[in-house]
Amino acid sequence: MTDRDDLLARVAWLYYVEGLTQQEIGDRLNMPRVKVTRLLQQARDEGVVEFRIARPTAHLALEQELRQVFDLRDAFVVPTPLQPARLRTALGEAAARYLQNLFRPGLVVGLGMGRTLAEIPLFVQPHDAQCVFVEMVGGAGRSDLGFDTYNVSWQLAECCGGTAEHVFTPVVVESAQARAALLQAPQIAAALQRAAQSDVALVGIGNTGDDMVLYHLGYCDYGLVQDLRRRGAVGDIMGHFFDEQGRPVACPLQDRLIAISLEQLHAIPTVIAVAGGQDKTVAILGALRGKHANVLVTDIVTARAVLAGERDASPPDAGSDE
Repeated sequence: MTDRDDLLARVAWLYYVEGLTQQEIGDRLNMPRVKVTRLLQQARDEGVVEFRIARPTAHLALEQELRQVFDLRDAFVVPTPLQPARLRTALGEAAARYLQNLFRPGLVVGLGMGRTLAEIPLFVQPHDAQCVFVEMVGGAGRSDLGFDTYNVSWQLAECCGGTAEHVFTPVVVESAQARAALLQAPQIAAALQRAAQSDVALVGIGNTGDDMVLYHLGYCDYGLVQDLRRRGAVGDIMGHFFDEQGRPVACPLQDRLIAISLEQLHAIPTVIAVAGGQDKTVAILGALRGKHANVLVTDIVTARAVLAGERDASPPDAGSDE
């Protein structure tokens, strides 16, 4: 080993193993701090120092691939629980961690609906950001389904010393005429307008399986669920249904729905979709292909399934012999 190699190794050891600052190393070796900085860079460039991330990193590669394949602003992937019943809780905790990094005074967060979103307030740490949480959809929830949109908004507001703004109507009202009248009411119109101008939106992604939330809330019968499937609907966001390419699918509930539109959702800078489970793979694919969200919070198994689904749907390269 040459004197130079020894010097590189010595500087690297003092910095990375003994934890000395660059100034402390300079003082010990009698050299300027800027020279220590230069030697550390050389040690990295020449392989004297090699880095190994000891913890599992599969989720980081999946996040990168999701961002690239779907042109997302971001992706956040967490381990899939061994017990499927814990998936919503795991995703709620992940979404809380992601959301907290965005908190700042005056941030306006629009809230969708769903059982996974209802888990988020349980994991948000107390904060003094004084954010505003605005519902983007009418009230929905049942205790046996495990969520209530009003509870989600005020619990989040309470966590960070902020405020909550409610849309005091059901998510689906009894008639198109009732919807038209409610949308003219000043309080409801102002709340929905405020929601459409959110800085960040949090939404769930539903599917059109037998577990469909609007069906279990009693807003439609099973015949409508089957009809939606026949017409290609694979999922919904806040009652707006779409096919596997993300294109809207008309639904009779649309004329009775109290929620901001998909077009308004697209105008929100950051739309975080929180969803997981292989039964939602096609719905998540449709939502991402339709650009209905630009941030995805999901789990490893779901992320792999979504990426595999997109690869399987992609045509072969032009030069391929297949």
